[in-house]
Amino acid sequence: MNAVEIAKELIKFDTSGPPTREQPCAEWIQNYLDNLGFKTYLQVIEPGRANIIAKTGEGNGPGLVLSGHIDVVLAGDPALWKVSGPFEPVIMDGRLYGRGACDMKGPDACIIKAAEDLINEDFKKQLTLVFTAGEDTGGWFVDRVLSDKQVTPKDAMFGVIGEPSLMKIIPTHKGSGGAEVMIHGQAAHSSLPELGINAIQKAADFLYELRDLQKRLDQSPHPLLGPTTVECTIIKGGFKANIIPDQAHLNLNFRFIPGHEDPNTSKKWLMDIIKRLSENDPLFKAEILSTSASKPLDISLDSPIVSLLKDILGSEPVGAPYYTEAVSYTKGGIPTVICGPGSIDQAHTPDEYISLEQIDLGVETYKELIRRVCL
Repeated sequence: MNAVEIAKELIKFDTSGPPTREQPCAEWIQNYLDNLGFKTYLQVIEPGRANIIAKTGEGNGPGLVLSGHIDVVLAGDPALWKVSGPFEPVIMDGRLYGRGACDMKGPDACIIKAAEDLINEDFKKQLTLVFTAGEDTGGWFVDRVLSDKQVTPKDAMFGVIGEPSLMKIIPTHKGSGGAEVMIHGQAAHSSLPELGINAIQKAADFLYELRDLQKRLDQSPHPLLGPTTVECTIIKGGFKANIIPDQAHLNLNFRFIPGHEDPNTSKKWLMDIIKRLSENDPLFKAEILSTSASKPLDISLDSPIVSLLKDILGSEPVGAPYYTEAVSYTKGGIPTVICGPGSIDQAHTPDEYISLEQIDLGVETYKELIRRVCL
């Protein structure tokens, strides 16, 4: 089978969710790689949900891990799919259509095909392929691959995640995080607002200060990622139209550049806002209910994997604003970058597609990378 044919078979499996069932797709990949001569392991995490790990050249020293996820987001309204059904792959005008075509069953197929084309070569270093569940649909089961030591630095010196990047090299991306803030007021009848404290109006004061925080963050951008960003994405307040609201609950979303990932960093930003508002307005009261932060990806531009891909592709690295499994591999001692076929602009959209040209480039790039690292 060629890469497009493999991708079509993968797309046919409805691995959308939640609820999600990746195991039938993982078993198909396992059977395919077994027939090629890989040593495979189906890692069942929950009923119907599984990762697949495949290795060749074991015992020859750490080489390369190529990885991607096999779950996909929900297809949404079927009426919005004009070219094909979400799980009925179609080729039209040089594109492969279907849910997951670019995110990321098309890239997965490129990894599989690149490995297939070289499977009979003499592997001097180990090649590991990993296809994970739960990346887009909840679970983040790549962490089980690492915590169960199915892939360790003894298997791979470095790795590549095939997330769609138009084959651009992405050694760094933002971390994500959030916070919950409760603004406190005092309830009163809306005909006598002077007897109450309007928590929603106080929340507006907080959001104005949040905008000022963003302006300050904009002054210290990362060279590839730009600045850390903060946005209020959910606000809930009030419970009746004729009552002055006594609470306003804010959900904040952060996207962190390297250096800002410590939860105490963003918590202090918010505490400073609350302190400043409280000093200027004795009626302002707020508390931080929770904060969270995940580590950004930050692979050195001098890393061997970055240098190899630069030489193969003849392009310079770029950054990305989204979050990927590359962080988990890197935390596990395997420096990992993103480089995959297809455009992230197509991910999660109706009539999702990947160009056949990108599939060809993905296969050839991964083959050359395997040659240089493992052969």
